[in-house]
Amino acid sequence: MIIEPAARPVGSPVPASPPADGSLGYGPPASDPPTSGPPPSGPPPSGPPPSGPPPAGPPAEVLAAPEVEERLANSPFWMSDEERAAAEATQPLPAPRPRRPAANPLSALLCLIVLSLAAAFFGWVSAEPFWLAVGHGDRGYAVTTSCHGSGLTQRCVGEFATDGFSAGPVTLLGIAGDGRRPGAVSSARMVGPGSDQAYTAGPGPLMHLRWGLGFLLVLLCGHGIAATTGARRLPSRPARRGATIASFLGPLLLLGGFLVAAY
Repeated sequence: MIIEPAARPVGSPVPASPPADGSLGYGPPASDPPTSGPPPSGPPPSGPPPSGPPPAGPPAEVLAAPEVEERLANSPFWMSDEERAAAEATQPLPAPRPRRPAANPLSALLCLIVLSLAAAFFGWVSAEPFWLAVGHGDRGYAVTTSCHGSGLTQRCVGEFATDGFSAGPVTLLGIAGDGRRPGAVSSARMVGPGSDQAYTAGPGPLMHLRWGLGFLLVLLCGHGIAATTGARRLPSRPARRGATIASFLGPLLLLGGFLVAAY
């Protein structure tokens, strides 16, 4: 059922709508402040502070700590070049780094003996290939007597002969192919009559590899002697330098002795 509102009598006044400020329409509007009277008493109204930039005024002075001011006053930045050089010269040097104690004497002596023997071996096997690689030696012919094994385990024995001398039996190095058969004749070279090895290979990369690798191993033996005997752990710098030089000088002297003997 629909209920219709009652009809308003003709000629009756139209009620006014309530004001927008929420008042009932009697008296002055609620938003109008009083124009006269004493200021309101009580605590100030609470709420967020007014927004906007703070009032302009002189900047606050920032005071540094006394130690900071003293550090800035004594900074080398304010010194001249002569004063800065004099100040750096008077500064104490940093303390040297502590070094490890020297190695055990027994183990150092054992390593010294073993590495010296290894350096002597590498110098011995590298002396003759060095002289042959640089062109020193006698050219002749080698006659194969027997040949056993293959590759790195190959061992061939034969006779060497040249215009000035003949030697045998000697170890034949570098033989390959038909030269391994007994009675085969191959061109060969020997360093001298006192040598017990004849090289049938020419002065190519293999010959240079023989002496180059041997020389490198001799230097490695010297480095090992310096490391195992504690030459670089001595207290003073001259002592360390002298011990290191002696560690390399020993194997090099052995190599030089074998080069002189093989010549």
